[in-house]
Amino acid sequence: MDRSTPFIEVTVAGRPVSTAFYTRLSTASIHDAPGQEADTCELVFDDSGNEIEVPEKGARITVKFGFRGGGGWKMGVFDFDKAMIGGGANGELLTLSCRSADMRSDVKEPLSEHFDDTTIGDIVEHLARRHKHTAKISPELASIKIDYVARAEQSAVDFLTRLADRSNALFAIKGNQFLFLTRGTLQSVTIDKTECESWSFSIEPRPKYGKVAVGWYDRTSNKTVFEEHSTGLEGPVKRLRKSYGSAAEAKKAAEAESDRLGRATGSGSLTLGGRPEIMADTPIIATGFRKEASGQWQVASVDHVYGDTYLTTINLEAPKEGKE
Repeated sequence: MDRSTPFIEVTVAGRPVSTAFYTRLSTASIHDAPGQEADTCELVFDDSGNEIEVPEKGARITVKFGFRGGGGWKMGVFDFDKAMIGGGANGELLTLSCRSADMRSDVKEPLSEHFDDTTIGDIVEHLARRHKHTAKISPELASIKIDYVARAEQSAVDFLTRLADRSNALFAIKGNQFLFLTRGTLQSVTIDKTECESWSFSIEPRPKYGKVAVGWYDRTSNKTVFEEHSTGLEGPVKRLRKSYGSAAEAKKAAEAESDRLGRATGSGSLTLGGRPEIMADTPIIATGFRKEASGQWQVASVDHVYGDTYLTTINLEAPKEGKE
């Protein structure tokens, strides 16, 4: 694909913006966040002529990045949050800050309830319908049985993120859809050192646990039974304090903690020419770097900045297998 001529398209409240919007635009920055974090958009303008109208609070802003002759990508739908006005020796600036329209206030309202004898799929679909969203759930997660789970003064976002963490899954709200997905299901992308303008990596010692053990209460035997998951390393057993209601939940929680320990073994970032198609949780295969940095990584978050040029910074974490 020819990535030599990037473009940006913006609509505010469903209407195309004026020519002045683009000529006065200094930078457009989008942060694609993982899980429950809200994606954000920041638009910075040369405000010397006060030509840019400040939108009404909550105005819906749609942003599209792309390349002439190569198509475009919808980067998100945002709600206008606030404006910052400033100036000095370097001129006058207007900054419009926006937050993902998917993170409406109703999905953040705390509520207490509980779910009995159900499945993850039923819980996610029930909450999605309540908030007038659709749901997309990985089949292997949808069928997991839940004997009992309580939501204590938590928002739908916080509750489903907690349920995802203990199920080794990823929860996010994108495009009016509740996504409850197995980690690492996105197609991997290969990035070579020659494509990058800059890069950095931090490789940390791997955790010295051989297994993770998680307990669940067996009512028939009236005792706590522990389910174990191997980390692939030699070392002692790490036991989680929290106990679960079934063997299946305990197994998933052990697997999730093992993967978390692996992801904590490294981090990094790659800055390269605009890559609007890369999103949080995408697997990355890094090539051409020294051996400690090359290989599998996972996208933790992505920052897209459109200005004089269009650059993407990919923030990385180690895959669940960890980095040596």
